[in-house]
Amino acid sequence: MKRIYTVVLIGLGFTLTSCNATAHTEAVVFPETISLQGEEKAIPDSVYLRYPFRVRLQDDILYIMDIHTSGYYIHSFTQKDMRHIASLAHRGEAPAEFLGTENIRIDERGDVWTLDANKSKIVKLAKQIDGQPVQINLDKELIRTLDFDRLNDSVFIVPDYTGRHRISFVDAQGGILKHAFQIPSSTEKESPIVLAQAWRSFISYNPNHGILAMATQLGQVIEIYDLKNERVVERIGLDEGAPWFENRGGYAVPTGIMGYSDIHVGQEHIYALFWGTSFEEIRKRPEDHKEGGRYVHVFDLKGKPIRKYVLDRHITGFHIDEVSGKMIGLDVNSNQPVVEYVFN
Repeated sequence: MKRIYTVVLIGLGFTLTSCNATAHTEAVVFPETISLQGEEKAIPDSVYLRYPFRVRLQDDILYIMDIHTSGYYIHSFTQKDMRHIASLAHRGEAPAEFLGTENIRIDERGDVWTLDANKSKIVKLAKQIDGQPVQINLDKELIRTLDFDRLNDSVFIVPDYTGRHRISFVDAQGGILKHAFQIPSSTEKESPIVLAQAWRSFISYNPNHGILAMATQLGQVIEIYDLKNERVVERIGLDEGAPWFENRGGYAVPTGIMGYSDIHVGQEHIYALFWGTSFEEIRKRPEDHKEGGRYVHVFDLKGKPIRKYVLDRHITGFHIDEVSGKMIGLDVNSNQPVVEYVFN
C-alpha cells in the first residue's frame, strides 16, 4: 500500500525526500480531551478499497472515495448494512473517465459531484451507474485545482494555487467569477506558486451561515472565512503551526509535519482531522508509520478551541453528523476500513 505522504504530495508535483528538521510543537491548546472507541462496519468482499480517503453520507447512502483504485474511484453503500449500490467515476483516459478524484460533494438533490485535478474538471456524476455525467472544464488560469466545495447551485469554491489569492469562485461553465483573500504568509521572499504549494489546504463550506474553513496539509493552521460578509474570521495556529518547507527547484518540499487531512464545517462547530507526524519521523521509522491521524480538533465558528477527540486508530478522512452525534472514519491500515464513532 502506498503512503499518503507520497500520494497527496505528488498532487502538488513533488515527492517526499530526506529532511533534517524537527516537527512543530502543538500550536493549539484544547480545554478538553475525550477518547473515542470505534466500531467497524464490514464492507462486502465484492468491493475492494485500496486507499479510501473521503467518505460522505446522504439520505442513508454512504459514498466512499478510493484514491488508489484500479477500477472505480467512488462506491456507494447502504449505511445500515453496507450493501453495495453502485460504483462511479471509472478510471481511464476516455473523456467520460477519470485520472483521479479529489473529493466528494453532494447537493440538495442528492447528486454527487467530484473533481478530477488531472483533467481539470468538476463533474456531476449520475445517480445511476449508466447515466451521463455533467462535466465542467475549469478555467486555464487555475493551476491544478486540488479541492472544491459548492457555494450554491451555480458557483464553486476552489483554492487558488497561483499564490496570488487564497480562493477563487468558479461558475457553472468553469469560468472564474472572482478571487478572495490572501495566503496568510508573506510572498516577498518566496515564489507565489511555491508558497501556494506549501499552503495546500483542504476546504469545507457551510451555506447555512456562510463559513468556509481551510486546514493546512503541511502544518497546523485552520483558516476561517465569512463568505457572506467577505471577511477573515480567524486564523488559528498561524505562528507555530505554519508549514515548514524548502524551495527546491521551484517546488515546496516539506520539512515539518503532516498536518490536517480533512475538515468539516457543521452548524455549530468546525471539525478537523490532524495527523501531527513529522516527515523526519516517517523517513527514519517507516515500518512504524500508520496512515492517518488519531486526533479530531473541534473549534467553534469563531475559531475558539472546544475539544480534542483522541481516536483508537488512525483515519484518513471522516464524515461528521452533528444531529446524530456520529462520525464515520476511514482506517486504511485495516482490512475493514469503515469505522463509526459516537461523540455525543
